[in-house]
Formats: sequence, structure tokens, C-alpha cells
Amino acid sequence: MSQRRAVLAITSGPNEGDTVRLEVGTCRLVGRHLSDSETVLIDRDGNRLLDNNAVQIMTTHLKERSPVQPKGQPEFSANAFERGPDIIFADDSISRAHAVFFFDKSGFGVIDLASTNGTFVNAERIGTSLVKHGDVITVGTSDLTISLQ
Repeated sequence: MSQRRAVLAITSGPNEGDTVRLEVGTCRLVGRHLSDSETVLIDRDGNRLLDNNAVQIMTTHLKERSPVQPKGQPEFSANAFERGPDIIFADDSISRAHAVFFFDKSGFGVIDLASTNGTFVNAERIGTSLVKHGDVITVGTSDLTISLQ
């Protein structure tokens, strides 16, 4: 049976005890709460707009993973993944646009968006990585354990 949902349990950090869910065909940005002096552009769905560098990183890493290639669209678009609501942490060691979690029919993964403090899977710094059931993703001081269901 193939997995249809990924559940991330936050096991340490300021948001300990929270859970995050992703369905197949979705991606979600990981970022931190903004201070009163910071600003960020927001799209009509209330999600943060990504700068060109972050879009290029996503496009490079997700190009071969597109869950759906729309007919008549020859080039990949990161929009082929349905973007779910941003995952916002109360953790100052996480960048405003730190990473993207994605889940397609082949599995769950994470892409670091050139964050200041990096993204880790099982204590190894990654640029992009597929993640297996039971693996631990670290962003900032927060650990998330994945369960594929």
C-alpha cells in the first residue's frame, strides 16, 4: 500500500507537541514568525512569496518530481505541487523562508532554501533529501519526526 499522508511530529523546540500534515501532491514552506520590524510579501492565500533564489532552488530540486504535469505545459512549474499553508515556527534560528517540505507518489522530502542555519536529516546537513518513516528533520532548534501513513 502506498503512503497517502505524511505526519510530522515536532519533538523538540518552541513548537514541541505540534503536528504538521502533508497529503500526496502538496508542498509547504517552513519559516519563522516575523519580528515587528520585518516584512514579507504575502500571496492571496496568505502564504509568503518566495524570492527568485528560493524559486530557482525549488524548481531545480522538484523538476523531476512533479506529481502532475499539466497538458500543454512543456516546462516544469513548482506550482505543479499544490502549496499548502506555510508552516510557521516560533524559533528565531529558522530563516523567514527556511525550507520546503514536499510529498509526491514517490515519497516525502525536504529542500533547504539556502537557509542561514541549514536543514538536517538525521543530523546530516542537506540541500535536498528524501525522508523515510522515522527520520528526524532538524530546522533551527526544532526536531520533527516523520510518520508516513
